[in-house]
Amino acid sequence: HCYGLHEWAMQYQPEGAPTPPSGKYQAHLPLRVSREVINETVERKGVSCTHVDALRFFAEDALPLNRFGGPLKRDDQIKLEQPACVHAHMDLLKLALKLTPFGDAQVLQSVLEAALEARKLDVAASPYDASAYGVGVVPIDTPEGRSQYREDQIKLMKRVEPVRKNLLGAYSNLLRIAFDDSILELGKTRLPSKSKQAQVA
Repeated sequence: HCYGLHEWAMQYQPEGAPTPPSGKYQAHLPLRVSREVINETVERKGVSCTHVDALRFFAEDALPLNRFGGPLKRDDQIKLEQPACVHAHMDLLKLALKLTPFGDAQVLQSVLEAALEARKLDVAASPYDASAYGVGVVPIDTPEGRSQYREDQIKLMKRVEPVRKNLLGAYSNLLRIAFDDSILELGKTRLPSKSKQAQVA
């Protein structure tokens, strides 16, 4: 389990290190723990992050602490992506939106709901105080918090599994329709004849 430590790695700042670049994106959110707690939590067991895009925002000093290395390349995503990753759940929304307007609206709705649920867990487990937005805390800097995160992560993975399959099915349906030989042949019959093309020219 990654325990959502990617957000902590983004704020990792050991003594003498520069301010983490990702701090500017979260400037509107106060930290709920001290910088010392963030550093100790990241250093205690390191980080196990497999998400390519999350690693792009790691503090530079946190990259060597990632079990899978860093930064990762896009080609690594196929090898490392796994269904419990909260960021992978959020990525489903990006894929669903690319299917618009050819996809089922209900599929898009279910993906959006799953992505929001994943983001809520993501922020709850972060070192930020998002209570002003109605988000609680999963204190992964404590044994109890890590146990809670593991339970919530597994529950979310099972909840998103059918959503992922439905989205894959929607893509399969579109590809089958868009590239069906009979559809392509029908399209050819609707093309203007050469004589008509000459008249237009």
